[in-house]
Amino acid sequence: MSKRNTKVQSGSTVFYVPTTRVLPYFAIPFILYLFACFIPVIGAVYYSLNNTFNFSFTYVGFGNYRKLLSDPIFWHSLKNNFIIMFVSAMFQFVPAVIIASMMTTGIVKGKNFLQSMYFFPSIVSSIVIANVWKVMFATRGGIINNLLITMGLSAYTQNWLADPGIIMTTVSIPLAWQFIGYYLVIISSGISNIDNSILEMATIDGATGYKRTIHIILPLIKNMLVVSLVICISGSIKIFDQVYALTLGGPGYASSVLAMYAYNKSFVEGNFGYASSISVSMLVISFAMIIMLNVAKRMVRDDA
Repeated sequence: MSKRNTKVQSGSTVFYVPTTRVLPYFAIPFILYLFACFIPVIGAVYYSLNNTFNFSFTYVGFGNYRKLLSDPIFWHSLKNNFIIMFVSAMFQFVPAVIIASMMTTGIVKGKNFLQSMYFFPSIVSSIVIANVWKVMFATRGGIINNLLITMGLSAYTQNWLADPGIIMTTVSIPLAWQFIGYYLVIISSGISNIDNSILEMATIDGATGYKRTIHIILPLIKNMLVVSLVICISGSIKIFDQVYALTLGGPGYASSVLAMYAYNKSFVEGNFGYASSISVSMLVISFAMIIMLNVAKRMVRDDA
């Protein structure tokens, strides 16, 4: 068969198509992907090497990155991103694993209904979710403070959206609530792909409940868990909309995250060069975290 032909398989049928006819179908999505992803990244790197106030360019090399290293607001925003990442892992990912496992073991009934109910918040706009919770967190007339007063716990009422000491807890609660169902669906789909005979044999051998989850289910869906963690990490680094809707990064910069700080630097102050250096640092941090996760996964696999 000529090397200029490409093998194409549809079900059990195999046929060959001239490569020149196949390439355009790959070229079009590649070009779209190039313009949507790579060119903006290259542009961000270029901007980050310049002082760019209102599109007036002055080349400064790595000056913006050196400034980042001594910028306390940048480090505070990064710390807030890591707080959100920890909350996402502990209160989105872990509960999703537990609930999905309980559904598999039959402890929880109505699997399809519950999956739909848990997943529903994740398809609602984050701005809508944030505004609903903003009303609930209101100091006067807010559902949470009113509930505490009704229960005789008025001493525990808080200025939820204006107290720097608790603001990251306030911001994290809607995030944790919204996306549990998202990870639940991903992990449930991984569990549903496990051969039932494996689970039945495990039950016969006495592996039930949490033992079956830890020793049988989790090892078999570890790739799905890694994918979920990658989504969790990337989402935590680029979080913006809920913080913007809830607090605008305030009070002051108490709840600022990297994307929020980059937004303020670019669209409020007009310093696109410095904002681009923040954006590039977000990309580098995300890649570093994902690489560390994959290295950890490999080490665990080698130990096993």
